[in-house]
Amino acid sequence: MSKDLGRLDLRDKKEYEDKLSKIFKQIDEGKIEYAKDCIVKLLTTPNYFIREFIGKYLLNYQDKEQMDDIILSFLGHKIYGVRAATIFYYYNKYTSNPEKIISCLEINWKDTPWETEQVLFEMWQKHPSVMKKEMKKWANSEFNKQRTLAYHGIEAISNTDPTYITSIIEINLDIDYLDLQKKITNVLTHAVKGSPSECYSFIREWLTNPSEIRIKTLFITMKKLISIANHNHTNNKSSKNDEFYLLTMQVIKDWKADPDTSVSSFGEKLASYLKNPHQNIEF
Repeated sequence: MSKDLGRLDLRDKKEYEDKLSKIFKQIDEGKIEYAKDCIVKLLTTPNYFIREFIGKYLLNYQDKEQMDDIILSFLGHKIYGVRAATIFYYYNKYTSNPEKIISCLEINWKDTPWETEQVLFEMWQKHPSVMKKEMKKWANSEFNKQRTLAYHGIEAISNTDPTYITSIIEINLDIDYLDLQKKITNVLTHAVKGSPSECYSFIREWLTNPSEIRIKTLFITMKKLISIANHNHTNNKSSKNDEFYLLTMQVIKDWKADPDTSVSSFGEKLASYLKNPHQNIEF
């Protein structure tokens, strides 16, 4: 019996393999519409892992062109699980052709947000060079949700290419969209932890051309970094973490004395927060 939530165990997978084998036989017999209805029925489920398993397993059908036609007919389907399975089908079909996967996501990102996020997360780990090119396009999208998705999983390169991360963050620092700014805060926090000296220099430059949105986002980011630095320093986890603490404290001191008034004002507020993290400081 299918489950509404949770990962599939071996018994669950065997159950779906048997059901899909019967559907494959129906396709062989030319009962295409009936087979499609059976697939839709299986995918009318809230279980992410069922959708993932079926989308991948459909690739096992021997007539690849026939299955491609069936999947093509599912694009834009009214049932979420059906649309989601198409994402996993194409993702596994074109695993060695990342540009094809991105093209598929371009069509489906609005309608399958969870699956799109998962694929993007894995793509940043497997194909970072392709993602760097394609996600810069997404970061400039006319849709704020797509701009936000451009940053999903980008933490995978936070230790290896902080310059790219800061360049793509800079595109959207002034966009007034809460989910986007939250994502930027999270990504920037990872990047600064990996390359504090380089990233703090970029933040300082961003502060010289302030907008209300970017100042708020950068202040929230710095508060998170201060908390991390203090926590690591207090617990004496490693000398590397101590270096991060010392550099963070020095940056606040330097910014407080910066000749640029936008930077010094920001540094003053950080110094005030450092003394009393529980006070409500806003820009």
